[in-house]
Amino acid sequence: MPSVTAAYSARAAEYTELLGSMGAVHPSDRQLIDSWAAAVDGRVLDAGCGPGHWTGHLAGRGLDARGIDLVPSFVEHARAAYPGVRFDLESIEDIAEPDGALGGVL
Repeated sequence: MPSVTAAYSARAAEYTELLGSMGAVHPSDRQLIDSWAAAVDGRVLDAGCGPGHWTGHLAGRGLDARGIDLVPSFVEHARAAYPGVRFDLESIEDIAEPDGALGGVL
């Protein structure tokens, strides 16, 4: 995924500014994810979390949520914006979770 990571890295600041908050989320998307989250039992992984707004939102709903992304500036932003939530620089191809350990993946 080096080309995808490079492409997102090159535009991470722009992406974060334009789309990296819950205020930028369409209400129907938020409703869909909130409905899904209400049915989740267990820890949640936000795979490809970007600037972390969805992970932060899920954690704010009381879920044990962790975000992963391959773009260092996304992970740095997410850690700063949501200090009580775990964010890791990690690939979705090599998720460091045992089988059956997660209640859901976003």
